[in-house]
Amino acid sequence: MMEKEISLFKRYRIPFLAVIFLTTAMLTISYRINNVERLAFIDWLILEITVPFQKAIMYSTDALGDLIDSYILLVDLKRENVALRRMMAELQQENSSLREKAIGSERLRNLLGFSKKITRPMLPVQIIGIDPSSWFRTIVIDKGTQHGVKRGMPAVSPEGIVGHVLQTSPHCAKVLLITDFNSSVDAIVQRSRAKGVVEGNGENLCSLKYAPRTHDIQQGDRVVTSGLGGRYPKGLMIGKISKIEKKSYGLFQKAEIIPSVNFTKLEEVFVITETYPIEIP
Repeated sequence: MMEKEISLFKRYRIPFLAVIFLTTAMLTISYRINNVERLAFIDWLILEITVPFQKAIMYSTDALGDLIDSYILLVDLKRENVALRRMMAELQQENSSLREKAIGSERLRNLLGFSKKITRPMLPVQIIGIDPSSWFRTIVIDKGTQHGVKRGMPAVSPEGIVGHVLQTSPHCAKVLLITDFNSSVDAIVQRSRAKGVVEGNGENLCSLKYAPRTHDIQQGDRVVTSGLGGRYPKGLMIGKISKIEKKSYGLFQKAEIIPSVNFTKLEEVFVITETYPIEIP
């Protein structure tokens, strides 16, 4: 009997399972229809419980997205900032180079214009150093005996006289500045024609000495080379009177001179290669 029942179940297994599935589905539908309110409450409860978690997940996702976007933006801004800084540095360097070229061109024009005023042959030279010795106030130029530079030759600039060659070597030379104690230049006050000797005081100033006390010298007067002695052409600028020391006794008066040449900014000068007396126009 048992074997017959098992054989019967195997034969009608599929229809039997189908009947069971349909019966279960009908019972479930019937249960949900009869318990709508209870199921609605359960769905509401589940919704209330899960919504906060859904919101938290949504906000976290949005915040993470905003954070990623902000990070990407900051990385891009940093790259742009680095690029802009590099571009600014390049532009500043280019601007500095162009400005230096403009200044150099203006300086060369002044030198060229000045060289046309002097009838003596001149050699343009570059200043390549300053003598650190405390005994002499000198500069070093890039031309020497192989270029025709000799001891005693004057050095001048468009602003005025600089000094004279003190020492030479084949490729360079030292120029003693007019502000040195050992320098002396025959001079004349341009306005009153009062004569004297300009000597250095060891600093960035000079002094006009041996000018007769009765001669007219005033503050602001221009002092130029007199042409005596043959070293400097007549009429080259030396400087301006800044202070006068005139005592009630004695034969001479003394005046302080501010040189027309700014020795701290000199870059090029001319060495006059002939030293016979001659005037400039």
